[in-house]
Amino acid sequence: MTPRLPLLVILVFGMLLTCPAASRNVILVTLDGVRCQEMFGGFQADVWRAQKDGEAIEDTELYKNFSAESPEERREKLLPFFWGTLMKEHGAIIGDRFNGSVMKLSNRHRFSYPGYSEILTGRSNDREIDSNSKIFNPRTTVLEWLQDDLKLAPNKVAAFASWDAMDYVVMKQPGAFFSNAGYEADPSADPAVAELSRQQFQTLTPWDSVRHDFYTFRFAMDFLKTHRPRVLYLSLGETDDWAHEKRYDRVIEAMHQSDGYFRELWDWLQSQDDYRDQTTILFATDHGRGDDPLNWTSHNDKLEGAAYVWMAAAGTGIRKRGNLTPTAEFSENQIAATLVHALGLNSEDYSKEAGKPVELFFVQ
Repeated sequence: MTPRLPLLVILVFGMLLTCPAASRNVILVTLDGVRCQEMFGGFQADVWRAQKDGEAIEDTELYKNFSAESPEERREKLLPFFWGTLMKEHGAIIGDRFNGSVMKLSNRHRFSYPGYSEILTGRSNDREIDSNSKIFNPRTTVLEWLQDDLKLAPNKVAAFASWDAMDYVVMKQPGAFFSNAGYEADPSADPAVAELSRQQFQTLTPWDSVRHDFYTFRFAMDFLKTHRPRVLYLSLGETDDWAHEKRYDRVIEAMHQSDGYFRELWDWLQSQDDYRDQTTILFATDHGRGDDPLNWTSHNDKLEGAAYVWMAAAGTGIRKRGNLTPTAEFSENQIAATLVHALGLNSEDYSKEAGKPVELFFVQ
């Protein structure tokens, strides 16, 4: 007679088979103000033509490098690693509003601090956060909560950002964890990185508060290699600032450059025993922009297009599903909970008021 397994053992075994694998590490990457149009459709010729004031664009390098017949071809030219490797082999993305996948802001302001706060706290806060002023976040961010819940040292959680206000956005308690944003010296002991830290002050941008993403990424990679954080936030900002300068060419080039950063980050993670197959990466944006070739540079509470955003996930526990087009509508306020869920933790322990995890991402 075959012995019967106790019912409890069977139930537990079944749960182990169906529950997603929990990550040991999470990385959040944001690209400031990247529209769904470019994220899912790549280079937009009508915008470039409008910037060139109706001139022929077919002979421009931007058109030659990034134009193609279909949205799928254009987006893979623009973000070859993201679309060609991450989304095909390791992850999924939502927010393709032109194909039925809708993700929107819950905050009404539709600019950066409210958007980043919504990402990092899982809730809108329209009353207390109604500007980009440098005030520490009124609410405990998910980064701070993870540090406390996982009992992590201050250097095991880190944030690197191109925009200087992010030092304030990412935390409620000043100095809770390591943060480096804007034109801020990097304390690395590596002589090469120390030299880059010096050079950032001599490589000026058109903006007083935003350094080039190149420096932000290099400092983040150095910290990752040196301190091995379990929670890392990388906030890249040039895409938004070039848009405000009405430089569509620079927006496209900045996105393409960021794709190279994604490749370098991913390849390094896969080469490390403490990160390979133990890390989930989430990608998102803080707000959208205007929908047409004349208002694409702007974002505010009057422009409906600025409410539309997107989110992607790749790595441990994430289903390999590419561009998802579910009928459900998603919200930016679900990103914090998704970050918590990726670590195998209960998002309601962080906040019962935050949006729910995007469970569609995770292996079932």
